[in-house]
Amino acid sequence: MALVAAVWLALLGLTLALSWLAAAHDTLPGDVAIATRAQDLPFPGEPLSDAVRAITATEAVLATGAAVALLLWLRGYRRQAALLAAGLVILPLTQYAVKEIVDRPRPDPELVELRASFSSPSFPSGHVMSGAYLYGFLLYLAASIPLPPLGRWAVGLTASAVLALSGPANVYLGVHWPSDVLGGYAWALLLLVAAFAADRFPAGRLAGRFP
Repeated sequence: MALVAAVWLALLGLTLALSWLAAAHDTLPGDVAIATRAQDLPFPGEPLSDAVRAITATEAVLATGAAVALLLWLRGYRRQAALLAAGLVILPLTQYAVKEIVDRPRPDPELVELRASFSSPSFPSGHVMSGAYLYGFLLYLAASIPLPPLGRWAVGLTASAVLALSGPANVYLGVHWPSDVLGGYAWALLLLVAAFAADRFPAGRLAGRFP
């Protein structure tokens, strides 16, 4: 656990540093160049990007995550259900707080083409952060709990696809800079590492320390 704690603290430091830079600068080196090049590519395209944004919206993630947590609880995976649910409570609160504190403006329409709407500050990408938390947790579940082979592959591949596409989709649509996307992944990873560590920590040791 000491190693996990050290890794988490290092990740926290890097994430806070990136958040501070985003608060101080509307763009970071490479943001404009990467975004303009990404928008010229045929993939992922607007239909797929819109679909990814729809399923990774925070409201959709909270609803889907709550359903998954309930299913886990009913199937007897109560620790995983509780950890997923706790993250779903912390997720929107953290996301809102970081967005308001950093208060970074969205990409300038003079620099990129805006292909979707938005309603909050730019950093971190809420769609990326929310999607990365839920689908990262689903990927963990696919690898850690007993599932039929077909179900394991279906969950794993779906989660992997969403994780891989959520960042490029938001840059392609012009609603986030690449550094916003990186921030979304980083903040989600902080929640995921804490949840995974809590799941792997032996219940007996915890009970022994806190009678």
